[in-house]
Amino acid sequence: MKRARVGNVEVVALVDCVEAYDANMVYPDAAEAIAPLRGYLDSEGRVALNFASFLLREGTRTILVDTGWGPEHHGLLPDELREAGVGLDEIDTVIFTHLHGDHTAWNLDRANGTPMFPRARYLVPRADWDHYSAEASASFVRDVAPLERLGVLDLIEGERVLTPSMTTLPTPGHTPGHTSVVITSAGERGFILGDVVFSEVDAALPDLLSTFDGDRELARRTRKAIVQRLVEDGSLVGASHIRAPGLGRFVRDGAGTRWDALA
Repeated sequence: MKRARVGNVEVVALVDCVEAYDANMVYPDAAEAIAPLRGYLDSEGRVALNFASFLLREGTRTILVDTGWGPEHHGLLPDELREAGVGLDEIDTVIFTHLHGDHTAWNLDRANGTPMFPRARYLVPRADWDHYSAEASASFVRDVAPLERLGVLDLIEGERVLTPSMTTLPTPGHTPGHTSVVITSAGERGFILGDVVFSEVDAALPDLLSTFDGDRELARRTRKAIVQRLVEDGSLVGASHIRAPGLGRFVRDGAGTRWDALA
């Protein structure tokens, strides 16, 4: 758990879990390109992926972005919220960057099927709802579909104002409805990225294709455009899978870019 501020908005990075994946699996056919970036990998050539959620607090509003990978992966999100001093019933809005199972698994209390965040409206990108409703993946059926039956789900699309300082922004490619959150407050900027970027490797080489992206070419175009935008405006970035706690900035590095983790 790590705190930061963007103007009047408190940003709290919450680490549900961390798991390592072989870099050649994450970035297929890219071994030569990745070779100069071995410092971003562990001794076995793996990428340590963070599985993060982000808590955004402004005035009376408490918004949770994504709900992690859950108890099946020994997730710590409820503990992280406790450490942050936030009760489950204090969260008024849960918004999903997308509907992959590692972002939706703490939606419901497994014991009784009730919402884990009892006061919250759950905001779901419509394009992802349509896509995963048709696909009926196990995680969607277990963790997302019941929200509609429970009457706590709202479908969103386009740029939706969450608070005076926070607005959603479509960032498609990883999934059809992938959505980020833009923060603008007191002259400062922030950006909750979701899976537009996976690791520091992407920050340095945004042209790489990833196994995890649904539409790889669209995801690459989105990634390049968003990284460039965030370099230019100096936003504080919350990234779901970059090394824990996933807070930092994209900065120029010679003719390229890199990730600069928040100290």
